Amino acid sequence: MFYYCIKLLARCSLLFFFRKKITCGFPLHALKGPAIIASNHPNSLLDAVVIACQCRQPVHFTIRSDMFNNPMFRLLLKFLNGIPVYRASEEKEKLRANFSSIALCSNILKNRGIIIVFSEGITLHDWKLKPIKSGTAKIVQHALRDPQLIQTLQVVPVGLTYSDYAHPAKTIIIQTGEVFYPGKLLYTEHSGVWKQAFNTLLFERLQPLIPAMERDEAGVKLIWQSVIANITFRDNCNAGMEHLQYQGRLLSAIDIKPAIAQKIKYPFFHLHCTNYYKIYFAAALFGMPALAGLLLNSLFYFPVNCFTRIKTKSTIFYDSLFFGLLTILYPVYILIASISLAYLTDIPLTLWVLTIPFCGWCTVQFWVYALKIKNHLTLSPPEKKYMQAFITGMEYSVISNAKFKP
Repeated sequence: MFYYCIKLLARCSLLFFFRKKITCGFPLHALKGPAIIASNHPNSLLDAVVIACQCRQPVHFTIRSDMFNNPMFRLLLKFLNGIPVYRASEEKEKLRANFSSIALCSNILKNRGIIIVFSEGITLHDWKLKPIKSGTAKIVQHALRDPQLIQTLQVVPVGLTYSDYAHPAKTIIIQTGEVFYPGKLLYTEHSGVWKQAFNTLLFERLQPLIPAMERDEAGVKLIWQSVIANITFRDNCNAGMEHLQYQGRLLSAIDIKPAIAQKIKYPFFHLHCTNYYKIYFAAALFGMPALAGLLLNSLFYFPVNCFTRIKTKSTIFYDSLFFGLLTILYPVYILIASISLAYLTDIPLTLWVLTIPFCGWCTVQFWVYALKIKNHLTLSPPEKKYMQAFITGMEYSVISNAKFKP
C-alpha cells in the first residue's frame, strides 16, 4: 500500500517537475515480469522514480549500499523495493553481501517481478553512454540457473536523456529499445566470456537510445540543452531520436561561435520568427495566475530550494532530493495553506486546494515564456537562424555558414 501511495504522489509531482516528457519505443506500462530494465544512470535516484512511474507493475531497483546506512532512508528504501548493491568505492568490506542481493534478484524474477538495474554502475551529469559494468550480467547469469527463467527472462534496454540537471521545467526523453531474451543467447560455462558477450550486446542495444554529446564547455552544453528542451517529435519518435543523435554528433565536432554562447543564458527558444507575437500573448495570459502562484507557493519553494542546494552542494543529488521533498512535503503544504486561507477568507477549502498547485504550474509556464522572450530579444536574426538550425534539424551548411554581426 505504501508503495502505491508514494507512486501516486510521484506521478503527480512529475507533472510539475517536467515541462515535457517524451516516450519512445516499447511501452513500459505494458511490461510484465520476469524482466530486467537495463538503463543508463544520468540523474541519481530520480532515474528509478521516472522508470517506475512508467510501469504499471510494481518494480524493484538496485541502489548503492551506502544509501541504506541512514536508518530513515533504509526504512524508506525497503518499502520502495530498493536492493542494495555493494561497491569497493563505498563499502569494500561488505562486497560479499552482493551474493545475497543477487540471490534476492533471482527470487524476485522467479516470482515474475521487474527489476531496474543501472548498468553503467555510476551516476554522472552528462549526455553519453558510459561503459557497462558487470552488475547486470551477474544478476542475469545467476537468474538463468533457473530453467524457467531461461525461457522467460526479458531484458529491456532503456535510455534516459534530460535537458537539465539543476533547474525547473526540464524535458526528459525516455526511449525503450527492443526487448531481448538473454536465455536464448549462446551460453558458455566460462562465466567471464559470457559476461563480456552480454555486456557487449547490452552496450550495442543501449547506445542508439542515448544521444551523445561529448563536449564539456558551458556554452556548448547550453546549446545542446536547448536542442533537447525545444525538440518536438510529433508523430515520428524514431525520426526525432535520429535527429537528436545527429545533432549531438554535430555539436561535438564543430566550433561554436563565442558570441552566441555568451548571449544564451537559458535553453528556451521560440522557433517560429513569423509568429513570435504568440509568446508575448502566452506570457500575458499566464501573467496574473503566475504572480498569484509566486505569492502562494513562495513560502514552500524558496526555503526548500535553498535547503536542497545547500545539502547537495558539489554532488549529483540536487534533482533527487528536491523531487523527494516536493513529493512528500508539497501536498502537506497545500493542505496547511488551504486550511489557513479558507479560515482567513470566504473562499472554500477545496477551491484553495486546486488553486495553489494550478497557480504554481502557471508560474513555471510564465517563467519559460519570459525566457523565450528574453532570448528572442537578445539574439540577432543570424543567431536566431543558427539556433533554429540546431533545434529543427537544418543542414550543417546552414550552421557552418551562418554569419554573425560583431
